[in-house]
Amino acid sequence: MYSTSLLTIMMVSIMNLFSISQQSQDLAALGLKIQQQENLISITSAEESITLAKEKFSVVFNLKRDDDVAQKYYSARLIADIDPDIFKQFEAEKSFEEVPSLALGTSMAGPKDAPYNCIFFHDQAHHYIFYSSEEEKRANLINKENEMLQLSFDIQHYCMQDFEVNISNSNFEQIFFVFFIDKNLNEIVDEGEFVKLEINFE
Repeated sequence: MYSTSLLTIMMVSIMNLFSISQQSQDLAALGLKIQQQENLISITSAEESITLAKEKFSVVFNLKRDDDVAQKYYSARLIADIDPDIFKQFEAEKSFEEVPSLALGTSMAGPKDAPYNCIFFHDQAHHYIFYSSEEEKRANLINKENEMLQLSFDIQHYCMQDFEVNISNSNFEQIFFVFFIDKNLNEIVDEGEFVKLEINFE
């Protein structure tokens, strides 16, 4: 009886370690980094808090290239707000329709040939970030290797309704991001596909 219980505990521990290791690998594959001037911060866990100067910064990440033949099109989604409650929306195994900021019709319109002009704060909408070509993109291409792209987009201005403000002139001490890539295109929020990021300004 004792040996059976011990074996069960060991198996559960091994499975948990495997799950954590797989999640870490999945998060590492996102290649998510925050760059501000020469400072490059790698985001390696599903929930992180970082500190930046109150000035322009860039979000750097990896995204799979579109496959026109198979009709597979990849994108990153960014949800931004000044309220950390947006984090509560994101739990593994939720479908898009169960997440208020990912449901049908919540993608915020932006230019198809350039990144968003500013970051909108909204708990029921998301920025839809893609790169198909230099003519159709919402991110800047840094590097291209085989089927993987390294992309970036700058964050310099905030928008709330009709109000736009430069980061350096804002009075926000914190903002909250959820960064998400549906890597397997199953319209499910899976472990290793999203990061909850708290950004503190000094």
